[in-house]
Amino acid sequence: MARTYSHRRNSNGNQLKALPMEAMYAAGASIFSLIIFVGVMVTSILMEGETPRFVGGIGAIGFLISIVAFIYNIGQMKTKTELKYRVICMVITTVIMIIWAVPFVVGLVI
Repeated sequence: MARTYSHRRNSNGNQLKALPMEAMYAAGASIFSLIIFVGVMVTSILMEGETPRFVGGIGAIGFLISIVAFIYNIGQMKTKTELKYRVICMVITTVIMIIWAVPFVVGLVI
């Protein structure tokens, strides 16, 4: 009977480090906030800037989700999980955080 291993192993049979599942969940939350961002922008364009208040509230919630995911991924960089995936998740959350921050900064400057 074949023996199954619950731990990840490479081709030589050595055990690999665990995947950073929490960082991946945070990156997924950031991607969800990006979907919210696109929805708010499309709604604003289609309504020619005359959007109801709840659209702005949804946008603010999406921005907060992005901030929390970014801060959480900063904390995940200290864990002893596989570095490559931690860096990928950190890059995803950083890029989405920048995408969210640009309209706010431009709105404050203009």
